[in-house]
Amino acid sequence: MQHKPNRPIFVVGSPRSGTSILTWCLGHHPNVFPVPESNWMGDFAVNVAVAYQTGASRGEYSLLSAMDLGADELFAAFGCTINELILRHRSHLESKREAKCVELKLNRSWLEASSSAAGPKERWVDGTPEYSFHICGLRKLFPQALFVHVLRDVRAVIRSMVNFHRVAGFQLVANEEDAYRYWFRTVSACLTAERAYGPSVVHRIRYADLIESAEPTMRSLLDFLGEPYTEKCLEPLAQRINSSGVPPDFRSENPATNSAVMEEACRLSAELEESIPPSVASSAAANELEAAFRERVEYVAALDDAYQEARRAIETLPKSGPPLRPAIEATGSSTLPSRLKHAG
Repeated sequence: MQHKPNRPIFVVGSPRSGTSILTWCLGHHPNVFPVPESNWMGDFAVNVAVAYQTGASRGEYSLLSAMDLGADELFAAFGCTINELILRHRSHLESKREAKCVELKLNRSWLEASSSAAGPKERWVDGTPEYSFHICGLRKLFPQALFVHVLRDVRAVIRSMVNFHRVAGFQLVANEEDAYRYWFRTVSACLTAERAYGPSVVHRIRYADLIESAEPTMRSLLDFLGEPYTEKCLEPLAQRINSSGVPPDFRSENPATNSAVMEEACRLSAELEESIPPSVASSAAANELEAAFRERVEYVAALDDAYQEARRAIETLPKSGPPLRPAIEATGSSTLPSRLKHAG
């Protein structure tokens, strides 16, 4: 069976940095269609690693290792299947988007530009901000995937984050300090990926450049993606989407915000305004991401044992006695990697 090209595009960066609008811009290209924020593939990559660890744990007595089936091959096989499923079911996505055009507040012209009628579209683009933390795992599933890091000034992002509930009906962050921490974590993760994989894999663009110098910014981006330039990719920029409805007089200066947290994020944001992305890949940064991925795998692999141990501890407790939480925490924490005891 002949496999279709497996070169997905992931738009990453802090939420409220322009990941959605850029995803739709790229979705207007005749060879790229936009998919909804998927969210599941990063954790899926971790679960594949856990499964491989189990399937190769007994050497020649385990199926995977006995057949010399390496982890890279297993990851890539799952990635190819995911890619083919997404391409195959594209028509279903289009029909649902058409039906929910009003509900999702989609511009009908955007639907037409991203539909099958606009081109064969053998690639897809996913704008899930949380994938900023999963670039290593996604590269295992999709070795030819490319990543676009959208960088926006931290103060503009914080204003948007804390007002997100005005249009979405729910809070994106608990408070202003949480928003600064969220921005810092996602941007730091993307910067590490930039260093680890270099400019041939991760391309950084400034949100301000996308808005103020749209054509040259898009030309550079499409050149990175290996796709010909088309003005259609600029059409979504004529209309703002996913706005947070920030009041004109809003000031994001909550006195309860930890000043050190805010200053650290603002300092990094200012530095990135002047800096340029790394020109070569760094093996040290790549090893750092690999180590973090392996630790996450260890954490997930240990969850069931920790849960069972906690249940056994609970069953031994008297019917009336001290609160259960200390016993559960004491039991569970001993079986998990130290840096991931409180990971979500």
